Amino acid sequence: MVGFPNAGKSTLLSVVSAAKPKIDNYPFTTLVPNLGIVSYRDNRSFVMADIPGIIEGAHDGKGLGLRFLRHIERNSMLLFMIPSDTENIKKEFDILLNELALYNPELLDKKEF
Repeated sequence: MVGFPNAGKSTLLSVVSAAKPKIDNYPFTTLVPNLGIVSYRDNRSFVMADIPGIIEGAHDGKGLGLRFLRHIERNSMLLFMIPSDTENIKKEFDILLNELALYNPELLDKKEF
């Protein structure tokens, strides 16, 4: 999952898996990636990764920066989390895409949801 701090990534992970990430109402609550196994039909499952929040300038090391952008490279698809009460959803999505592209343009070749 890719998103800004406090986008709900950890909350979603805690609901769809048995993972117990730290959840609180302040930026950068998640300091390390959290993994959870999500079960779905026909006894199949997949691993979901909650990556710490990305902010504008992360590709230059701002915020938690490069250390966590590297984790995104290991994922086969990207789930973008943007809160529905965000003032400009398209703008936040574009910022996240831009940070990924500036870090590694190949990230944009992954499936996106």
